[in-house]
Amino acid sequence: MITIIKYTFKEMLKKRAFLLVSLLSLLYLSIYTFGLSKIFERPNDSIYDIIFQSQILSAGLFFANFIVAFLVVLTSVNAISGEIENGTIYAVLSKPIKRYELVLGKFIGLGAMIVIYSSIMFLSVVGLNIFMGSKITFEASNILRGLFFFDLGPIVFLALIIASSSIFSTVNTGIIAIMAYGIALVGGVLEQIGSAMQQSQVSAFGLKSGESLINAGILTSLILPTDVIYRKMTAELLTQSSGISFMTQGLFGGMSQPSIYMFIYIFFYVVFLLYYGAKRFSQRDL
Repeated sequence: MITIIKYTFKEMLKKRAFLLVSLLSLLYLSIYTFGLSKIFERPNDSIYDIIFQSQILSAGLFFANFIVAFLVVLTSVNAISGEIENGTIYAVLSKPIKRYELVLGKFIGLGAMIVIYSSIMFLSVVGLNIFMGSKITFEASNILRGLFFFDLGPIVFLALIIASSSIFSTVNTGIIAIMAYGIALVGGVLEQIGSAMQQSQVSAFGLKSGESLINAGILTSLILPTDVIYRKMTAELLTQSSGISFMTQGLFGGMSQPSIYMFIYIFFYVVFLLYYGAKRFSQRDL
């Protein structure tokens, strides 16, 4: 399996999709840097400026997270199915390797590269804000916890794609991945809106409407929990050990936080997907 991990890692570096996303990431960071330079030109010492800086940081991480998800889809959607469709799977399986080892090797190899890439994006966005003079104070523990959850989201997404690629064709896997990510994203926004309605007690639609939006968000999180992981990341990054929080409301904020039970669910979610994908691939008639 070590050979599969090394091969997958090197193969990902050679993919055009990886080069394309790398160039897009550089373009994104350049535009983000330009925006930050203009924002921090003016005096920014008031509490409203700090709230605004929190929004800018959260927005930067939100779109960086989106770019990493884009990378996950482009580089892993054909991880197993692509090799079946072009016939290279027969050369691979002619070696003394079991099918479940191929699935796990692909997951670990791709996962290692994605964690490195995701970490670079996270540290770049946070580092740019600090370098430009953000008034938000970060403790080392904030950055480490935020980095952990920022990397966790793409790994959970990767588990879904690897399992789908082991069972379905590349086209169907791509459709499943994009639809699941879109549903999770929309559900997360609905949950934040529901939380805002409850906290503000704005009852144009009544308090129960807010609860229904929260429940809708929780249900979509069960399909793909990437958005709740992003909300947890913002909370860990922007809340200090003293209890002071720079977290804000809105699309990029994290008013509604997942419980510990959600993270227990996420652990078994990943384990189940890898187990089921490996089992179905082992039984698949090639």
